[in-house]
Amino acid sequence: MIDRFKVFSTWLAQLSWLERLWLLAPIAVWFSYSPRISFGGDSTMNYELSVVLIYIAILAIVGVPTIWRHRRQVIHGKHIWILTAYVVWSVLTVIWSPNSLRGFLTAGILGLVYLVLLAAWSIRIRLWSMLPTMANLFIGAAVIACFLSLAQMVAGTYIQSRSELWLCAGCVAGQFGFVRPNLFAIEPQFLGSLLLAPMLIVYYRLIAKRRSWANSLIFILLATTLGLTLSRGAIYACGVGMVVMWLVVRKHWLNKLATVDLIIVAIVACLGIQGGLAAINPYIHETFWGAIAKSVNHLSLGAIDFRNNHESVDDKTSESHFPVNSSLSSTDSQQLPAYDGYVAESTDVRVNLTKTALAAWSEQDLPHRLFGTGLGSAGIVMAQQTGSSYQKEIVQNEYVEVLLERGMVGFLLFVVVIGSTLYQVRRRGRQALAWPILAAYLVQWCFFSGLPNALHIYLIASWLVIL
Repeated sequence: MIDRFKVFSTWLAQLSWLERLWLLAPIAVWFSYSPRISFGGDSTMNYELSVVLIYIAILAIVGVPTIWRHRRQVIHGKHIWILTAYVVWSVLTVIWSPNSLRGFLTAGILGLVYLVLLAAWSIRIRLWSMLPTMANLFIGAAVIACFLSLAQMVAGTYIQSRSELWLCAGCVAGQFGFVRPNLFAIEPQFLGSLLLAPMLIVYYRLIAKRRSWANSLIFILLATTLGLTLSRGAIYACGVGMVVMWLVVRKHWLNKLATVDLIIVAIVACLGIQGGLAAINPYIHETFWGAIAKSVNHLSLGAIDFRNNHESVDDKTSESHFPVNSSLSSTDSQQLPAYDGYVAESTDVRVNLTKTALAAWSEQDLPHRLFGTGLGSAGIVMAQQTGSSYQKEIVQNEYVEVLLERGMVGFLLFVVVIGSTLYQVRRRGRQALAWPILAAYLVQWCFFSGLPNALHIYLIASWLVIL
């Protein structure tokens, strides 16, 4: 152990400050929302700084001298030129944005991400040798995040104040009967998004290499936590990533089939935890099987429904049957969960936001359809489209948001950047791991939009290109 520590210390001493900072990326990305520094807000946005945003800023600033030293190599990268065109166009659209302040701040974050990607490209050979270590750090951080998420769920079962546990409004046990973990992210779907890459890396190790108990247990833990988020976008994206990996990894069919049992164990563990925590919750009136039925019904978009096959919580005694001053048992004083199954509103809201954004874009004049309404303008433009006074809304679909704010020109550049990234990965012969992760992120972009809460996607994408 001492010898390993000495070897690691010697290796660490040989790294530059920029390379050492990159080793913190697998840890920093988990703090995408909490803790945060709040500076208030206005009618169109909140002013906040998160740990990962501060980390991105430091990484970008430290990387500037490296970019300058390797400027000739950077200039000759065709992929960099494509990326530069997209970033420059995005920044230019701030000029005609009706929300110039939000556009300016968004352009600033985009510029920081751009500098980080350039710095990574400048030292890609060095970072390539660091990738195994960074992957292991990411998996280790993911394991810790899973245990903390489970602790958050258990604590949320007994502690009703969500602010003490950094739980979002839709995460509390009062919704389904059990807590949905979001850990340090703003919502469960972003925690699920963070779990995608480490989970797919471990899955690749299981099917492309010899199966080990350590990787099997880690995969079950990650998959279970992903299910506990109840985020359909993240879960469906993970499924797409696995399918892509099955198609890309053409051998090892026995290993692929052997992972089915791990997926089944994870599903059983997930449902068992949800049902168990709902049953023991002292404040919520729900049964073990009732919570499981709700979870399955919600994840399947209402397609799978066996809620009538178990004892309904409505059959239990409610506190409304007793006078206020009566001595109530713990069961009598409980409240019913807000939802009894599939929450169609959660789907309808996102679909309607996408429809509203598309309608707003299609009804613009030709110049705005081509060049966009401007970076940061989506909230104002959609409010004008619907006649609403709420201007903080986001599109919840990255592709449509790019089309609305940056126009057809920006959207085409965005597609070219994605295509170029996929080509870069394919040319290097590492698509067996990179393509599934990229595919998962591309699918999940259909469920959210914006930069601050999804900075991990851009950092991980840079790692994959470095491969």
